[in-house]
Amino acid sequence: MLGAAILGGGLLLAPATAQAAPLVAEETTSADCTVTSSELRWGVKESFRSYISGSIANGEWTTDNGAGYETPEFIWSTDAGELSSDLESGTISFTGGVHFTGHGGALAMDLANPSIQFEGDAAYLLLDFGATDTAQEGAPASSQLRAAKIELGEALSTEGDALTISGATTRLTSEGAAAFNGDYGDYAAGDEMDPVSLTAAVSGCELGAVEIAAPAEPDEEEPAPAPAEPVAQQQVPWIPIIVGGVAILVIGVTAGMLIAGRGKGKSAGAGAPDGAAASQDPEQTPGG
Repeated sequence: MLGAAILGGGLLLAPATAQAAPLVAEETTSADCTVTSSELRWGVKESFRSYISGSIANGEWTTDNGAGYETPEFIWSTDAGELSSDLESGTISFTGGVHFTGHGGALAMDLANPSIQFEGDAAYLLLDFGATDTAQEGAPASSQLRAAKIELGEALSTEGDALTISGATTRLTSEGAAAFNGDYGDYAAGDEMDPVSLTAAVSGCELGAVEIAAPAEPDEEEPAPAPAEPVAQQQVPWIPIIVGGVAILVIGVTAGMLIAGRGKGKSAGAGAPDGAAASQDPEQTPGG
C-alpha cells in the first residue's frame, strides 16, 4: 500500500513593509471516473461448495436480489461506483445475496452485496456477512466486512474507459477468516479463496495505463562464471606422526622385551623346587 506523502513548507521571511505571499501546496489529483457498468465473478471457495453440496452437509445454495450462479462462479452486476483514474481509490458496489444451508438447516451462511474497494496499490473484497449454526447461533451480520485481499499484479489491465481483473488470487484477511470460521472452522488469514474476475466500464475520465514490469534482459551476453579456485590441499603434519610412530615402536619393543624376560624367569624357576626338595630330604643317604 502506498504510504501518504508528508508535505513540508519552509517559512519565508520578508521585510516588515512587504506583504508575504501565501504559500500554496501543490496537489495532484486524479479525475473521478463514474462506473457505468460492471460485472463481478467469484466462486467463494470450491472446497466449501463441494462440502455444502456433498453427502456430509447435504445442503444447497440459492441466490437472490440480482445475484446469479454459473458453475463455478457466482455473478453480480451493477452500474454503481466511482474510481480515481489511477485506481488509487474508489469502490464498485454490487447488490444481491448468496445463501448456503446444510445439515438440515443447522448450518446457514449468507454472503451479500459485495464491493471491490481500491486502496493504494491494493484491492479488497468487502461483503455483508451473516452466519447461524449450532456453534454460532444468532451470530450478528457484519456489514461490508473486508473479507479478502485481491492480488492485482498481472491480473489487472486498463485501457481508456475499460477496467479488467482476470482471475486474480484472493486471500482471506484475519477478519474474513474469523467470519468464515465461526467457532468450528480452521480458516486462517492468508488462505487462498477462489479467484476474482471483474469487468467495468467508466465515463468521465480515461483510466491510466497499467504497466507490468518485465524481467530486465541483459544488454550483453553474460560472461561465463570464473572457475572456482582449487582448494588448497591440507598439509599433513608429518613430524608429529613420525615422532608418534617412533614412540609406539619403542613402546612395542620395550613391552616385548619385558614379556620375554618374564617368560625366561618362569622357565628357570620351574625346576628349582624339585632340586631343593631332594637336597632337604633327611631320609635319603648316598647309595641308599
